[in-house]
Amino acid sequence: MMRAMQKRGWVAAGALVLVVVGGLLVAQRQSAEGDAAASGPGAKTSGWSMIGAGQEDASAVVAPQSALTPDQVRTKLFKEGSFAGTEPAGEWCVASAKLSPCTELRKRFEYYILGLGEVAIDDIKTLVADEARRAHGEKLAGDIMAIWDKYWQLRTYAWRNKFEQADRATWMPVFEEQRTVRRQILGADWAKAFFDEDEQNFKQYYAQLESGLPPPPDPGEAVPQMAPGKDPAAVHAERVARYGQVAADRLAKADEEWADWERRLAGARSHWEGLKNAANLSDAQRKQEMQAYVSSNFKPDEHVRVSALLHL
Repeated sequence: MMRAMQKRGWVAAGALVLVVVGGLLVAQRQSAEGDAAASGPGAKTSGWSMIGAGQEDASAVVAPQSALTPDQVRTKLFKEGSFAGTEPAGEWCVASAKLSPCTELRKRFEYYILGLGEVAIDDIKTLVADEARRAHGEKLAGDIMAIWDKYWQLRTYAWRNKFEQADRATWMPVFEEQRTVRRQILGADWAKAFFDEDEQNFKQYYAQLESGLPPPPDPGEAVPQMAPGKDPAAVHAERVARYGQVAADRLAKADEEWADWERRLAGARSHWEGLKNAANLSDAQRKQEMQAYVSSNFKPDEHVRVSALLHL
């Protein structure tokens, strides 16, 4: 199941209209379920969407502030939370005792940002600073955190232009604003390191759409997705035409696994709400009943994730 979730996060990341930069739609799937949890190293680098994350509502990503020690944050995320069993994505971009612009630092930041909802943003910053300090010492950690502050400023920036997927006339104003603000906040070198490849991909994609010509076959394109109102047979046929029968069947199986996960998670949420409202049960009894429910309806490797999502 976890592999299917990672895969779906990657698939969502490539959504055809949002082909490029921003922050993680880390997991559009995870965002849709209110999940700031991490689902594994493969999921950490997915979800780089140009316009989608550029239009992110800052109020939606700012968590309540608290003050935990780095070790307390590690415990909450890596032992008790949804980072359990994962390794940080990306790198610190330090070579020869010097911090140099590279895209890997953005991936490292986004990995930790996935912890929002389980801990506050100030706690994540505390952890990132401590991890950087342990890896490269006080001075380089200070340099890294200076980039962190600028990156978080960019992630929560109040964008003036609004993206409308159905109105292509909104796309370039959004793109140009994001491109300009990135360089204003991060500086030219870091903005290029973090976003240049995605920006180039977006411009190529936009030009192809404007030309009116069909796009060339590309296995890296977004996988046709099941969605309300879509004909499952048509989606499957498109997948077969693009990837072949075997791959299309695997994608169909991943769809089924994801739908099953969502159904079971919704059932768990409903059951937990019922237990919390049961006046005849003590807190200990509620938790015992809920743990029994989780054990009966979820695989052992799903227990930590479910507990984190339901705040058990």
